[in-house]
Amino acid sequence: MSRIRREKIKKGKLQTFVVRFYWFVIILFFLAAVCVEYFIIIKPKLEQTFNGGPLDIGSRQVILEEQRTYYEALKVLEKEAGEINQAELEKVNYVIAKKIDIPDILKQIYLLSKKENMEFISFNYVFDKGILQIDLSFKGTKYQDIKKYLGELEKNIRIMDVTNISLGGIGSDFSLKIQSYYLE
Repeated sequence: MSRIRREKIKKGKLQTFVVRFYWFVIILFFLAAVCVEYFIIIKPKLEQTFNGGPLDIGSRQVILEEQRTYYEALKVLEKEAGEINQAELEKVNYVIAKKIDIPDILKQIYLLSKKENMEFISFNYVFDKGILQIDLSFKGTKYQDIKKYLGELEKNIRIMDVTNISLGGIGSDFSLKIQSYYLE
């Protein structure tokens, strides 16, 4: 019986302590919660505001100034783009075509070959991602004619890069690989 009474007395003492000092218990619990909040939430955020952290005002001002400079340069570029002469823009569009125009390219190549007295044999093409690769074959050409043809091809307004030249021999076949570019 005394054992039961001791437990009741212990429980009674704890209840008496809580009832008497409930404000102290509440304040102690509140201070513990504030300390935990400081070390888990507030302190890491404060550390981010110093030494170039993501919340550092100095680093944010530097980023803002860079963005202002970029914006000003963009406004100048937009103004200059608005001043571009439409005729000049059409010339650029002709040099690098918006779409592939195979008949026009074939016509240009054929006319250049006729101008240099070269007999046109075959024409093959493959296009992929803005690049048109053209394989050409000519028959019975001389070295001087080939040289003149390449010179004329270089002067052509459309951009064409010669990537491969193959000569069969004097007065025999001549093949050429050309790359031309277009906007997709």
